[in-house]
Amino acid sequence: MVTITLPNAPKDYEFEEFISAYFHSSGYYIERNIIEKDVESVLELDIIATNYNQPIPDSQIFEVKSGEWGFQDIFKIRGWMDYLKMPKAGFIAHKERRNFEFLRERAKSLDVHVVVVSDLEKSKEILSEILGNVEISDNDIGAWRFSYWVERNLLKHLKNCKKTEGDKKCYKNMDDYLFEIHSNVFFTENIIEKAIRLYSAYQKYPHLSAKCGNELFGSDFDEEHKILPSNIFNQTFYSCEYNDIQISTFIEHRARLAVLKSAIDYILFKKAGIEEKIHPAPILIVEAGFFKIEITSFDSLPKTFREGLEKISTHNHFNRYPVFWQWFLWVFGGFILKDYEEAEFQLLSQKTGIPLDEIPDAFESYQLLFPVDGGWFKDLINSNIRVMKMFPIPFMGVGANYRRYIHNSQDYKKLQLTGLHTLRDLIKWNNLMMKVLMESCDTSCISEKSE
Repeated sequence: MVTITLPNAPKDYEFEEFISAYFHSSGYYIERNIIEKDVESVLELDIIATNYNQPIPDSQIFEVKSGEWGFQDIFKIRGWMDYLKMPKAGFIAHKERRNFEFLRERAKSLDVHVVVVSDLEKSKEILSEILGNVEISDNDIGAWRFSYWVERNLLKHLKNCKKTEGDKKCYKNMDDYLFEIHSNVFFTENIIEKAIRLYSAYQKYPHLSAKCGNELFGSDFDEEHKILPSNIFNQTFYSCEYNDIQISTFIEHRARLAVLKSAIDYILFKKAGIEEKIHPAPILIVEAGFFKIEITSFDSLPKTFREGLEKISTHNHFNRYPVFWQWFLWVFGGFILKDYEEAEFQLLSQKTGIPLDEIPDAFESYQLLFPVDGGWFKDLINSNIRVMKMFPIPFMGVGANYRRYIHNSQDYKKLQLTGLHTLRDLIKWNNLMMKVLMESCDTSCISEKSE
């Protein structure tokens, strides 16, 4: 049996992921590696952490550095703060500096909080300066790091395919779509304009996975495709093959999450009456007699989306939905293990701050904003698992692996499972996750032992 372990001494992007996991595990909504494309060599944001425990979303920049650093890094963050109009930021380093206290005080005068995590075993204690005294589970840290690792390898695979198989249109379209919803839209200051741009991107790439799947099957990507070919569907979701659909479905769910977050931000700023953040400029003024009707950019959003947003705004804890969906998609793997359903709902409540009896409302929000026939969830046949439709299997593997720890069993076979294929499905998902991880494993992370 092959076992993959996380690096004991993370550095570079692994150290960034290590720190990001602490923010995620502390209840923040996290955006990572945001790039301003026109000045790519100048502006790349490591972490944007948003606190949804405030009346309005409170976002901060955090730069993470595993190597040498100095005062020039602090000035760079100060410039980002001014550019993005953010009042505070943080700098998290791995290496200590001889004149650390001097640099720390000077940074403080610029509203930049500097900490050094030189001893990883003391990370919780050191990062409590920023995160507060919240309970952080080692299992959660590990799950988030595995999730980031899967994401990193999927996107590296996409970039490689884009370079080596330039004749296929799916790779450029996937890469362009991801950049638009992840980085490009980030720099739009007005919340409603950001929501409109995100939703426009969502509409620009309809049925992305169906298009990718049909191109795999030999059809033209640009033709009107709405359904994934059955053989590609079976290879992806039943045989758990590592193919393009594992990447396209990841991007599609990432896009929906970005739209959902911007929608929640819009509601919160609107309720707080902060007009400069959300006031949509009129795009058409119609005058008829004594009447003047202003049609705003908000009205350009689909009616179903606006109605869904209005209903979500009546939910008691809708402000935590962005955090909820990050946890459910990228750590829980987009599924509920029905044999442990009550425990999993309780854990989702604990991790996301949504009361247990309101977890069904949180699940409903996805369908309200992105309605599909029959809803987003289905119960697998002969498997006691409820899954999201068209969800990338490598992240289901992250969720499967997480279940071994949260349900107090290091071995899948020791989980108390019913259903003919439940155990087999968890192991299949885990195995594909392992395959994705092994694309960038060195020998120190891989071990073998007999069962």
